[in-house]
Amino acid sequence: MHFGVNVLAMNKPLFIGMNPTKAQYRKGCAFFRLMDWIEEMDLGIVAFTNLSHDPHWNKRSVDPHFLLAGTREHTKVIALGGLVSNALSKLNIEHFTLPHPSPLNRQINDPDFIRKKLEECCNYLK
Repeated sequence: MHFGVNVLAMNKPLFIGMNPTKAQYRKGCAFFRLMDWIEEMDLGIVAFTNLSHDPHWNKRSVDPHFLLAGTREHTKVIALGGLVSNALSKLNIEHFTLPHPSPLNRQINDPDFIRKKLEECCNYLK
């Protein structure tokens, strides 16, 4: 084991979103839907970060050093949506992609689709 590795973090899956919302948290928002998914998968404590912590982020630039450093200590990484997945893929960071939990994402209207994706995510995490 080398210095600087957080052994506790390695056991927690890291969820990566795009950026924080500008809107108020409300029923049905992405944050609460993600918390429901984490509870449904019975994951307990997880780690979370965003590609950017700026709610006004332009979605064109990703800091590769931030992503590489943030994922280094985690054995399992879960991308929330295609934009995050593409950024991780460009850096050769192994990950699983869940659909983005935003209410604007029509995929999440299909409970069978979500159930299948959550099951696939659980299998990835094993």
